[in-house]
Amino acid sequence: MLRHFFLLSLSLLAAADPIITGARVQRINAGNHSWVAHNPETNPLRHLSTQQLQGLMGLRSYHPLAIESNASNLGLGSIPTSFDARTKWPSCQQPIRDQASCGSCWAFAAAETLTDNLCVLGSTTPVLSPQELVSCDTADHGCSGGTLMNVWDYIDSKGLVADDCMPYESGTGKNSTCALPGCTAAGSSTAYKCPVEHTMLDSDAAIQAAVMTVGAVEVGFTVMEDFMNYKSGIYHYTEGLALGGHAVKIVGWGKELETFYWIVQNSWGAAWGESGYFRIENWHQDKESAIAIGGGFACVQGNQPAPPAPPTPPETCKDIVSYCKDYDQAKCKKESYIVPVCKKTCGCCSDVLKPSYCPKDGQ
Repeated sequence: MLRHFFLLSLSLLAAADPIITGARVQRINAGNHSWVAHNPETNPLRHLSTQQLQGLMGLRSYHPLAIESNASNLGLGSIPTSFDARTKWPSCQQPIRDQASCGSCWAFAAAETLTDNLCVLGSTTPVLSPQELVSCDTADHGCSGGTLMNVWDYIDSKGLVADDCMPYESGTGKNSTCALPGCTAAGSSTAYKCPVEHTMLDSDAAIQAAVMTVGAVEVGFTVMEDFMNYKSGIYHYTEGLALGGHAVKIVGWGKELETFYWIVQNSWGAAWGESGYFRIENWHQDKESAIAIGGGFACVQGNQPAPPAPPTPPETCKDIVSYCKDYDQAKCKKESYIVPVCKKTCGCCSDVLKPSYCPKDGQ
């Protein structure tokens, strides 16, 4: 169904209105939404054609997971209502980067997530190279896209060199030749890996726990046309067709009024959005964008904080009057009128072997 939706959307783009226009921005900003659209004249993406905008969406094969049952307790238990890894670990924050005219979002989000994870875990780690993934990860497709599962398998197997060894050079859309085991620049070819294999986070609560533990999680979402006009606020889909899948890095979350949102780092430069970041409603509220509906990936070492525990169900079979202590099952049988208020004492709580005087189910 999602694949059919993407293909249908892409086939209609040529006949649709331009993606970044004053009319679209006016409609969005007049709608009293929780986010603001960018003036087209100053939008950092204004010079890109529809085809070039589509080319930014490099995430392939990001399938929904059955995670709704685990995601309903956001903000409960050991998971706080809000969290921001940028303020928790400021020394681990790196400048916002720009993938430019290459569908390398999957590589940027993975390299930046691993950089953050290792820093938070206490490793002296340089900024790691998305170029290595674009050029050397043969299971993926460079500027034509990649999958989260493949890229994290590559990280487990090979690790990543520093950006100083393989600086980004695919901004023009060329994959470039893999230089390993050497470098394309003067840096060291030392590879940096997770202490253990990567972790696949299969629920919203697990993603939150991982961000609290190691600072970042790579996820995906569907970019709709209106998103290309985003400037600030809490994004949710308002209009337009799907452009494709995009990989990004979750670094926190919050709640405004009753709206839960993720804090997300993008790879379209610091001039885009909220200084390179954006906030977005979770997939429960915005099923078109569906951020993190396919789970997330990170380098998580050790135990995660426990996800929110389900509430303890209320006790439904108990003594509700004080004089039950004066009875036993023999008295219950003889004076059956006390059974409804002394179910526990009278032995009527068990699913099996109930005395015959206990009321039948539904009575």
